[in-house]
Amino acid sequence: MLYVRQPTEEERAELTRMRRQEIGRVSRRAQMVLLSAQRRTVPEIAALFEVSRATVRFWVRQFDAAGPAGLRDEPRSGRPRKVTPQVEGELATWLARDPQQADPTYLATFWTVAMLLLTASSRLQLALAPTTLRTALHRLGLRWRRPRLAMPRKTDPEKAAKQWRIAEAVLGAGPEAAVLYADESRVQTLPLVRAMWSWVGQQWRIPTPGSNAARAIFGALEIRTGRWTYLVRERMRKEDFIAFLEQLLAAYPARPLILIADNCSSHTAGDVKEWLAAHPRLQLHFLPAHCSHLNPVERIWLQLKDDLAANRLYGSITLLLATVDRFFAAMTPEQALVWAAEER
Repeated sequence: MLYVRQPTEEERAELTRMRRQEIGRVSRRAQMVLLSAQRRTVPEIAALFEVSRATVRFWVRQFDAAGPAGLRDEPRSGRPRKVTPQVEGELATWLARDPQQADPTYLATFWTVAMLLLTASSRLQLALAPTTLRTALHRLGLRWRRPRLAMPRKTDPEKAAKQWRIAEAVLGAGPEAAVLYADESRVQTLPLVRAMWSWVGQQWRIPTPGSNAARAIFGALEIRTGRWTYLVRERMRKEDFIAFLEQLLAAYPARPLILIADNCSSHTAGDVKEWLAAHPRLQLHFLPAHCSHLNPVERIWLQLKDDLAANRLYGSITLLLATVDRFFAAMTPEQALVWAAEER
């Protein structure tokens, strides 16, 4: 009759632990060995666990040869992954294109899991479960989320020529010239709404004015020194822009001025052209169209509105403009240049 060899004290303690804590099949093997050590026969143990006698003999001999470690399963390689790096590359290629570009028969504007499963089956002869495909998409860094609307990207065909004319004007004017970027913005008593920290389950209420009042601000930044010049007006008409140009001439007496601005209609009006012809000390150059990011004054406006106008109601336009004056008074030339250089 076959019986297991008598375990040592350490082996018996390990078999007891395995019987209590290991996964089911390993626990059963430890129980078989302990019963065999109690002189229970192979047929008895086989009947108790409803297994074959050969199975009991196999694990008894495994223990005799290797101790408790012989009762564990050997490492397994597992089933090969269906979604290999090559398959992931194909998924990324499909997702980078419109579905109808991948297959004209698809009457869809964006990819879904069902469409990807169908494409993988037809093109790669690969049958995937939806959960397997979603796991692969997550591994590629993709998430299911709503897109956002955006303005179409446009390029000024004269972009390079306009930028070159600006560079030639700056170089030709010499170091004594003041090089300024100019832009306009609007402030109003109606608060701008920005994301902010709120208590869970509560949403802040920002009061609104009974009637909205607004003012236009013209600003110019001297790009070499950080000097800031601004003018508050009722509106952004050509007359207001000319008034700002006159203020710049007064702020920079006897110096050539290179002023760089966008193609706003108030900048290109006939009256402005006549004024520029009568005041040759100030040269106005236009940025390429659709290139507002090239104007550093845009970042000054963003800082102003984030600091003063977001989530706050001012009692009057007078109070708001007084706060704007304090903001610009506190803005040093060094700080202005730092803000102008920031990427947003």
